Amino acid sequence: MKLVNISKKGTLKFLLKTGKHVYSYDSGYVRIDGNDRLYQINRVKVSYEDVKCWTGETLSLRRYNRILIPNPQERFNYLVSWVERYYRRNNINLIDIEL
Repeated sequence: MKLVNISKKGTLKFLLKTGKHVYSYDSGYVRIDGNDRLYQINRVKVSYEDVKCWTGETLSLRRYNRILIPNPQERFNYLVSWVERYYRRNNINLIDIEL
């Protein structure tokens, strides 16, 4: 994983050995470059909410809330551990971190 760019807003852009980019945002989000969009890779908290429908019946809705990582060091550590898991899942040699 190699640091490629730091934007004006503080977004860190890293290049993986696979050619994909991962991004670390000051807002706490961590994303990976997909084929045509960026995918969030933050942890997810699932919550349920009961909503009354116009017909009178109650529906239970499932919500997915991303857990933001406001601390830059924690965000970087999470990104490194996520990339290691990604590499292991896809049988790619583990990363060499270059800054």
